[in-house]
Amino acid sequence: MSQEQMTQPGGGARAALMIDRLLTAMSTLAILLTLGGLFLSMMAEVVIRYATRSSLGWPNEMPALLFPWLTMAGAVLAAQYGRHIAVQLLAQSLPAGAARLLMAAGAVLAACTFGFLTWHGMKVMKITGGEVYPVTGLTANIPYAALIAGFVGLALTALTTLPLIFRAEDPVFARNIAEEH
Repeated sequence: MSQEQMTQPGGGARAALMIDRLLTAMSTLAILLTLGGLFLSMMAEVVIRYATRSSLGWPNEMPALLFPWLTMAGAVLAAQYGRHIAVQLLAQSLPAGAARLLMAAGAVLAACTFGFLTWHGMKVMKITGGEVYPVTGLTANIPYAALIAGFVGLALTALTTLPLIFRAEDPVFARNIAEEH
């Protein structure tokens, strides 16, 4: 079942589809912005270095600030398209009803795990808030916020997978979306 087939149902499935679309759009935007930011900052550093034989300094801090956002946005996007590595042998060997329950339990467990990581990530942010990058003066909370945003996105993706699991013909592959060529 494709996500487009989720547009007909009401209630929770419709809300899940809207959340999925929002997560996909936000992840895609984060990927484009971070790649663009990394490219432009490195290009500026190279141009200034060749033109003036000196360094801007701040572009050297950009990978540490932006790469976590790129990574976590990619993780959420991969989860949205069912592209994470999963061990599905047990679920494939079960009858459809039991496979649905197993996949749903896995999705709930994933949501709880990412919720736990979000909670503890907030605690880590309180500790790292005092760490400052020397050139930009930005705090280490920026990359840690990427982890928290990613964990929230992954938890929401796990929860929005539940309607897909219960509506899909094959619950094991409820999130697998065909690649567009």
